[in-house]
Amino acid sequence: MLFSHDDIRPGQKELIETIQAALSQKKHVLAHAPTGLGKTAAALCPAIELAMQKDLTVFFLTSRHTQHRIVLETLHKLKAKTGLNVLATSLIGKKWMCAQENVQNMPSGDFTEYCKSLIEGNQCEYYLNARGKNNMQALHLLSEIKKDAPLATESVVARASQEKICPYELSLMLAEDSKVIIADYFYIFNKHIRESLFGKIKKKIENAIIIVDEGHNLPGRLRDLLTFRLSGNMMKHAIAEAKKNGLDDALSMLVEIQDVIVKLSGDVKDEKIVRQEQFVKEVEKIKPYAEIIDELNLAADMAREEQKVSHIGGVATFLNEWSRKDTGFARTIQKENMMVTLSNRCLDPAILTKEVFDNCYASIVMSGTLSPTSMFADVLGLQTAVQRSFKSPFPETNRLSLIVPRTTTKFTLRSDAQYQEIGRVCADLANSIGGAVMIFFPSYFLRDKVHQFFADSYNHKVFFEEPKMEKADKQKLLDRFSAEAKTGAVLLGVAAGSFGEGVDLPGVLKGVIVVGLPLDKPDLETTELISYYDRKFGKGWEYAYTLPAMTRCIQNAGRCIRSEKDRGVIVFLDERYAWPRYSNCFPQDWNTKITQEYKTEIARFFGRLF
Repeated sequence: MLFSHDDIRPGQKELIETIQAALSQKKHVLAHAPTGLGKTAAALCPAIELAMQKDLTVFFLTSRHTQHRIVLETLHKLKAKTGLNVLATSLIGKKWMCAQENVQNMPSGDFTEYCKSLIEGNQCEYYLNARGKNNMQALHLLSEIKKDAPLATESVVARASQEKICPYELSLMLAEDSKVIIADYFYIFNKHIRESLFGKIKKKIENAIIIVDEGHNLPGRLRDLLTFRLSGNMMKHAIAEAKKNGLDDALSMLVEIQDVIVKLSGDVKDEKIVRQEQFVKEVEKIKPYAEIIDELNLAADMAREEQKVSHIGGVATFLNEWSRKDTGFARTIQKENMMVTLSNRCLDPAILTKEVFDNCYASIVMSGTLSPTSMFADVLGLQTAVQRSFKSPFPETNRLSLIVPRTTTKFTLRSDAQYQEIGRVCADLANSIGGAVMIFFPSYFLRDKVHQFFADSYNHKVFFEEPKMEKADKQKLLDRFSAEAKTGAVLLGVAAGSFGEGVDLPGVLKGVIVVGLPLDKPDLETTELISYYDRKFGKGWEYAYTLPAMTRCIQNAGRCIRSEKDRGVIVFLDERYAWPRYSNCFPQDWNTKITQEYKTEIARFFGRLF
């Protein structure tokens, strides 16, 4: 068996055998594989082995660029162990690989048009050096990179930029001969990007083995990919752009479209549903809908001759997406502080996944929180997939999992008295656990309300996650927090924030406290999603509301035990966690206990009670 490590971990052999059997029959796999099982090597190695036998290509898809490193490390270990040099390419977003100056802050749509205009006008030196007739230097660099492969994207970008060669195009040239391609989800699940990619690298979806890592993120990412919004600010900027560039016809249409949106929002207090044809019918009074899109796209191109970005192009894109005939969208109009936004929200990720999974050779969708697998099978259109759940390889005795039903963040029961009790219990828990503890809240608002009271009772240093933290700032905060681990420290974050998943601090954390249920805001989009999954599967409440929240809080809890040597306490602080609809969602091998006597349980776990 082709494998990258000397030893196979407990449970890893089962996972490998499951994947091997499914791949040999061209089947899909949905695998709930907890942290520590070694799922990257377990999926990658059998996929590579079959790809070599059948002349296939393995696409390893991730939700974060940092996960590329793990795949590359696995390939290096495979080479060191077997001598097999598997050529691989790491691709990130084209904009982030571009060697042109000042493009990273451009909206993706504008960057695409900017790049296209430079290439078509023969104005990009980097592209010409990569794809032009005199590209001997690019071919020489490509041969050098092949010798050193597999390389991280940053290395390829640096070397190509230094030689004045387009890093993205050079990577595509490398991908033509690669057996493994590591990329973001959108490279495969965005149809236009997929077709462009496969055309350039001369590959076919029928000959692709698709591995989706952190698969619990896939539904949400794909819904976002097909979601488009048109706000009052966008219209304001588009109108200003038309005025600035003397685009009178476009200006007239934009003002009239703005009037349509204002008219539709006339009786809106917060938000309401808008029928697709309702908006189209009003816009058609200006001139034919398709004609408007064409004319706005033309105006956007003219604006881009003077500037890199075009807000008019953004309006045209929204109008085009609004006209999609697919079911599985929630079309709403919202009004907040007099700001009106028209939204076309995708509800069904299977709109994008079905074509991929129906046509690829085979696929593996895996995650440490892909539970229940039956939900992901339904939501992703993988009902025929092999579904398996694996136990954590770490000793069960290393984890104490508690439900403390003493407080709640339920909206109707929120009050200063409730915040005070949550703060007191959190401080009590953190002091009892000792060392470094992370506490996750449903929102920053709740976090800050509780902190007022938490600070009165907690004895050590407190760190705060901030909204939309940059990568460097996030790492600095983690470093400072980790440095206080021995004396004691708490990091207060939010369930869906920067630290809720993807954070690895082996040997640092002694505990994680998840406060309340991180349920999605019960707005119209959520209500529509519940209704949609009720109609499609008869499980709207579970698929759209309950289970996504539980997946999030289990991800938060998973920050605690990251290696076989870690020992820690996980606490779910809310009376609702004791309800069967929620308590049944916890992994069985966690042996989660409901208790009010948490101090005694924690002391016994750490051997402080004799």
